[in-house]
Amino acid sequence: MSMNFRSIGDGFDPAAGSFGFWRAQAAVWALLAVIGFFIRFAVFGNAMAAFWLTVALEPLAFALTSAAATLHGRLAPRYAAAIPTLVCAVLLCLAAATLLSGIGYFMQQLFPPGTVREFPGSQYRLGFLYYMGILSIWTLTYFGVRAELAARNARLSRMKAETRAVQLELEHLQRQIAPHFLFNSLNTIVAEIAERPAVAEEMTRRLAEYLRYSLDRHGRGTCRLHEEIDAAETYLRIQALRFGRQLQYQGRVDPAALDLHIPHMTLQGLVENAIKHGMPAGHADFVIAIDVRYQDGELAVEVSNPGRLHACGGGPRQGNGLSNLCRRLALYYPGRHEFSLNERDGQTVARVSLRGAPSMPGPQGWPADPPADSPGPR
Repeated sequence: MSMNFRSIGDGFDPAAGSFGFWRAQAAVWALLAVIGFFIRFAVFGNAMAAFWLTVALEPLAFALTSAAATLHGRLAPRYAAAIPTLVCAVLLCLAAATLLSGIGYFMQQLFPPGTVREFPGSQYRLGFLYYMGILSIWTLTYFGVRAELAARNARLSRMKAETRAVQLELEHLQRQIAPHFLFNSLNTIVAEIAERPAVAEEMTRRLAEYLRYSLDRHGRGTCRLHEEIDAAETYLRIQALRFGRQLQYQGRVDPAALDLHIPHMTLQGLVENAIKHGMPAGHADFVIAIDVRYQDGELAVEVSNPGRLHACGGGPRQGNGLSNLCRRLALYYPGRHEFSLNERDGQTVARVSLRGAPSMPGPQGWPADPPADSPGPR
């Protein structure tokens, strides 16, 4: 599911024609009209008087508060100072309460004497206090909702900036992969042209086949595991032409993992590293083994080759290819991946463990899950 970073604050801006605001405004004042009718009926003891006062005053209150909210929505971007806004809100509440209570008091005088319960000396004051309370609550609710939505919008804006930065970094890492692989492959071909031109020609054909695969998936951050295996085998066939029978390949893949999605060029990066750092050791038989297991929602990929680790700074040395791979895994599986490079029984073993589906850029932002018909590790 892709995430669309739309401004939430715009969903409560009457000046921007927000349906959210107008729905809430209409619902609130409809509820206040019902409540006001029963309060007036209880106070004045006359259902007809309560009805006409409600019909006259609540729509007017709706119009006044709507006008104030629209005015605030238009002026807020230019005049954002809190204290002047608060002072204006209080003055408008006082003015609206004075107007509404004055109209209500005038309408009460129109009813025949004795039909409406009277409160000598306090009739106008009661109306003023009632509307001042209602308008104050409305104002506090309005500003509270606006402030909360503005805070959420600011958080979403920060998230959008951060995820865009991550997306750009991932795109940069992906652009580094193809030139890196192409450079190594062309070096291999150049080394064979003089002594074995037929082999160099076949390498070129297989390289073209691999590059066709890569271009067909241009812009796709992930691919199915079986596609990764096919690409890695194509790369191994290119290298087998160079090293002959010395280079061998063994694969053991869990069928349940074949349709899972992983970052593009993950397996090929592990295989390339094994050949680059293992073949110079001069083994008579150099066997690259690929072992893929999928269990309990965790995908484990191991690539092993004969040889010892090359230490650098007290730990295993990682080339640019593995550094690139580790960074991409961190972006696709934040907190849900592990990478290790160990020596085990005379073998160098590179292991990648992935949990859950990869996060990847969607059409509206970052991140988005793989399509429903394209499962990832779950």
